[in-house]
Amino acid sequence: MKSNFGFKGWMVILFTLFIYMFTCTAPDTLNVSVTAFAQAFGWDSNQMLMFSAIGGFAGIAVSWILGMIIAKWGVKIPTIIFFAIFAVVWILYGRSSSFVMYGASVVAATAVSNSLNLVSTQQIMSNWFPRKKGIALGWATVGTCLSSAIMVAVFQRMFGKHGISAPFYLMAVIFVIMIVVMLVWFKAYPEEAGAYPDNEPLSEEEKQKNMELIHNYKSEFTLGRLFKTKEMWFLALIFGFVALGLVAVISQMVPRLTAVGLDQNMAILWLTIASIIGIPASVFWGFVDQAIGTMKTVRIFCVLWTLMLVVSALGSGIVNVPISVISVVFYAVLLGGMMNLMPSAIIQVFGRYDFAQANKIIMPLVIGIRSCAFLIVPMMLAAAGADVNGGFRNAFIICTVLSLIATVLSFVLKSDCIGKNTED
Repeated sequence: MKSNFGFKGWMVILFTLFIYMFTCTAPDTLNVSVTAFAQAFGWDSNQMLMFSAIGGFAGIAVSWILGMIIAKWGVKIPTIIFFAIFAVVWILYGRSSSFVMYGASVVAATAVSNSLNLVSTQQIMSNWFPRKKGIALGWATVGTCLSSAIMVAVFQRMFGKHGISAPFYLMAVIFVIMIVVMLVWFKAYPEEAGAYPDNEPLSEEEKQKNMELIHNYKSEFTLGRLFKTKEMWFLALIFGFVALGLVAVISQMVPRLTAVGLDQNMAILWLTIASIIGIPASVFWGFVDQAIGTMKTVRIFCVLWTLMLVVSALGSGIVNVPISVISVVFYAVLLGGMMNLMPSAIIQVFGRYDFAQANKIIMPLVIGIRSCAFLIVPMMLAAAGADVNGGFRNAFIICTVLSLIATVLSFVLKSDCIGKNTED
């Protein structure tokens, strides 16, 4: 299946790419921002990481609220409101001069970032590309790689040249621009923009039927029914455990590489290289998804993700630079797959019209599970004391066990759609 999304479809993919990119900036730049604040104010970096865990758990409630509002009112206005909140949070983040203010800013930034990154983006892509979801998400999730490829280096450079507040003010300006673009141009559904889902032509009768469904459809998946649906739990656990490993790897990649012997500049360079590798890899996973089916791709991905975590644990365990670098490249090849397979699998199981109802429960669960990484990593580092590499090794062993559980669940989960799709 080709990437013939039409001009309007491509513009939506590009805009979603930027949402992915700039919402991922909050967790990705922890690689350098934690060190910058710790050096500037003399704070303990392990204690600082705990705020990201608190923010992740706060994100459970925040993402649930955003999901509930989107399910009821649509994706556009709630996302604009959250963009505005995020812009204010970035300003406060950059102005943090006390430990309490820093902590509150990180908690808010993490909660809002998670919600936008995992709820708004996925709803937009579900609305516009219900059948070509794999390829479309493959292109859009390139933004996650661009965040670590570009924004970590931007933050590091601006810290040195313009002071600790500068990159945070830049992010506030970016989200103000995103608000304007979404207000003036963005349409939540292709039918509202005079286009078609997946850019596949529909008759006027079919288009009218879609619009009626969009505005009048009431999902049969009540909260009670969702909590009794095993597919919902399988999806939450599979992607929650995988996402936990992702956060553990990416948020402390630079400190991990410096611990095995690289200097900080070289570690940041490898993070950038890995992210650049992830750009074509993200598109590749999208095409694999579309070619062989979502669930088969999820199973392959989970197996490879578990192997990547094994290599990461080995690199830190024996304090080996080449193996650690190989694990970073391995991670880069898989990064895009994680971000596009998660929404693709939910769309596959629940369909276009029940996606919002299911996603508002699955995403808070995923956010809660993955936020445990911000507890596991600092706890393992603290327990290891001076043996920093041993702390990272132990953290990756825990992530490996959870990824193995996710792999088993992926083979149990069936690919049948139990919700309502466009062709129903």
